[in-house]
Amino acid sequence: MARSKEFDPAEKLEMARNLFWEKGYNATSMQDLVDTMGLNRGSIYDTYGDKHSLYLQCLTDYVNKNACQCNSMAQMQGTPLEVIGSAINAIVESSLDSKKSCMAVKSTFELANCDEEVRQLAKKNVEQTSKVFEVLIVKAQEAGEIKKDLNPALLADFIVSSFSGFSQNYALFRNPKQVRKMAALLIESLGSE
Repeated sequence: MARSKEFDPAEKLEMARNLFWEKGYNATSMQDLVDTMGLNRGSIYDTYGDKHSLYLQCLTDYVNKNACQCNSMAQMQGTPLEVIGSAINAIVESSLDSKKSCMAVKSTFELANCDEEVRQLAKKNVEQTSKVFEVLIVKAQEAGEIKKDLNPALLADFIVSSFSGFSQNYALFRNPKQVRKMAALLIESLGSE
């Protein structure tokens, strides 16, 4: 009969996710994971598999939680354009507050060119986020807040792609005021006037 685990796998996965998120995949050693998760290597391998499998589980968890957060942001009060602006600002503030850019963005730059599984997860993250913005953009167009001749899917992709640029700018210059100004410019550029 198999023994029950003496730890909460979801809690330990979150610890690993936060470590990978902070340090990146390549800079995180198995010893770092052992120390952070408070588990021995055997327990990590038995529960999550090797380092790469654990990383994919962490990234999957991140992408799923990010999708839920984006869907929640889309339900905020206000006109469609106000909701878009609030969502952009919330995403920017989250990156600035945590001092960590989006884990999917970090994964894209670190691994997506050489790891197809990571690329697919990062792509899924972008597609899910873009879809939320696309729906909001269509509503804003119907309300006359965004020009109707703009392609909603392309505009949504542009917004989501801007988050990578904001993250890069913050990582390089550590100037939150500048990033907020860029986000404000993006929001202002969406208006129909």
